[in-house]
Amino acid sequence: MGTSELASKFGYTVAEHVVTTEDGYLLVLHKLEKKKKVVSVDKRIVYFHHGLMTCSELWLCGSYKNKNLPFLLADLGHEVWLGNNRGNKYSRKHLKLSSSLKEFWDFSLDEFAMYDICDTLKYIYGFYGCTKRITYVGFSQGCSQLFACLSLKPYLNEYLDLFVALSPAIVPRELHHPLFKVMVKLAAQDESFLYTLLGKRALFLSVSFWCHFLGSKWYETIVDICLKYLFGWSGTNISKDQKVLGYPYMFLNSSVKCLVHWFQIIHSKRFQMYNETCSIGRTTLSNYYENRSHSAVPFPISFHLNVPMLVFYGDADLLVDIKSFKSLVLGLNPQMREKLIDIIRCPTYEHMDTIWGDKVYEDVFEKIIQVLET
Repeated sequence: MGTSELASKFGYTVAEHVVTTEDGYLLVLHKLEKKKKVVSVDKRIVYFHHGLMTCSELWLCGSYKNKNLPFLLADLGHEVWLGNNRGNKYSRKHLKLSSSLKEFWDFSLDEFAMYDICDTLKYIYGFYGCTKRITYVGFSQGCSQLFACLSLKPYLNEYLDLFVALSPAIVPRELHHPLFKVMVKLAAQDESFLYTLLGKRALFLSVSFWCHFLGSKWYETIVDICLKYLFGWSGTNISKDQKVLGYPYMFLNSSVKCLVHWFQIIHSKRFQMYNETCSIGRTTLSNYYENRSHSAVPFPISFHLNVPMLVFYGDADLLVDIKSFKSLVLGLNPQMREKLIDIIRCPTYEHMDTIWGDKVYEDVFEKIIQVLET
């Protein structure tokens, strides 16, 4: 089921909006329509952004209503929007480029930040006549994209009234599986081999086929084994029913270049822009890369972040290094230490548990609602 069908299952409707980015990508936004008219003069505009290799569907595939934060907020009268990155199933169009071209897939976190997040926030802000600020809810890479965006375009801080960060992956811990160690090393030295191995277009083009071929229950079993083998995830906080419903919405298409970018970040242990040592071809940031002499420049988060923030992370999450997070976001920025609402540690939680965990309503969503309603 797509975003509209998932919403319909719980009695909601979705309106589609299209954002044209500065570099020509067409991004689909989903606006959740309320079941009934609610007076929302004092309510918030809430924008949700997904993680790596997922899409807007990620937020609506909870096994019951209280595991879908967008529905809960819509019922309270908030204006709810769900975003999509370039390249995923809802945003695979460009004004000039076909998605069959490698040039279409020449993007990393840099483009997500410079264009996708920036142009989406400007669209939503303008939709309400530039009179109301936006609450941003990000999961995993969705957090990274906003951090990068605000570091490059600080004026966008003025568009936001709150940043809710769920499992914020900025500088992940070192991945210990031998396969990842090899790929991280290759990405840092010369990523041309990785592009030869993985191609220069999209990742996981056959996942949808295998999901349908195997059926949801077999697919869940295989994905569970892979996640435990590659990442050491136990998955004990997520029910089997939720895995069957949720796993088909993971590992959707994104660019190979984005994955290479993450390997570079893991190797350098700093939140940096893509190290352009091996050009794919067309890139809208090519002049910028040339001006910095192919060196990897850190995103200047500490100096440009200026928005109230509420953070949730799991202490068993191998993709979130909370010490690096605190150092990077709060270390050199006194005003962020003052604006930080809270950093909430969720015991035994792994990466996906902050959106799909069995007790996610009590541990995460209820606290978010309390902050939004005050």
